[in-house]
Amino acid sequence: MFLSLLRYAAAFFLTFSVMDNVAAFAEKGRSKVHELVVRDAGRSYLVYRPAAAGPGNAPLMIVLHGGLGNARHVEKMTGMNDVADTGGFLVAYPNGTGGRFRAMENLRTWNAGSCCGQAARQNIDDVSFIAKMIEDIHAHYSIDTRRVYVAGMSNGAMMAYRLACEIPDRIAAIITVSGTLAVDTCDAAKDIPVLHIHGDQDRYVPFGGGKGEKSVSGEAHRSVPDTIDLIIRPRQCGPPGKKSLEGGIDVFSYRCKNGAPVELYVINGGGHSWPGGHGRGGNDPDGRTFSASRQAWEFSKQFSKKN
Repeated sequence: MFLSLLRYAAAFFLTFSVMDNVAAFAEKGRSKVHELVVRDAGRSYLVYRPAAAGPGNAPLMIVLHGGLGNARHVEKMTGMNDVADTGGFLVAYPNGTGGRFRAMENLRTWNAGSCCGQAARQNIDDVSFIAKMIEDIHAHYSIDTRRVYVAGMSNGAMMAYRLACEIPDRIAAIITVSGTLAVDTCDAAKDIPVLHIHGDQDRYVPFGGGKGEKSVSGEAHRSVPDTIDLIIRPRQCGPPGKKSLEGGIDVFSYRCKNGAPVELYVINGGGHSWPGGHGRGGNDPDGRTFSASRQAWEFSKQFSKKN
């Protein structure tokens, strides 16, 4: 197991190094590193502030990396900064918990509940970290705390769900990509709009649940249908409306009497990826005409917390 993780680490850093030198992925601005202490542990995150954000209070999009990823990687992979340049919102990229060995310290995970890795094994309080990070960003930047959105990939998607379940007062909407609910109780999130994006051929976090044949964590994951059922249960939603988009994407829209709307985008033939992204985790042969980052903003910008 350890040797396989080392090989995975070597492949990751090779990909990451190559991506650093690809001009096509260069950002228009620069992201800034911030550090803080949470429960006596040092934590870090990046913030990208586009010129289009202007002098007023701007929305904040938090983007959570996948398992064995990190803030710098997901910043490049998602291309969210390009969307922020036109949308005028800030983007925060927090770092999860890395491995104990130096070669693995930048291969990070989130404690999303039953998953994943070092963060879950050590029961790291990532909920408190993200809550304190939002406060720290508010202290340094002009943000609208009523419009804080969370998007995540894989283990980061699971963490986005956990945040909606446990600190719903801080979050206006979540966008989850290639990851399912990893906690058992989430009724508190009923007023949080949810956009879930998943490939039906995902071999890491299977659409139908269980252990993915390519999963590194070895965890059995909740299925997408079961995740959606748990999310809509307290919302009193009717049967979903369905439409199909170009590129083999089916969209299921739930409108609810006792909670916020839920949307499920199923990418037929799609794997474990951030559709429309770059590099490892972003290049999927299906759904390339669809950008998860653009859709994350189009979905989330509709919503704001009440005063």
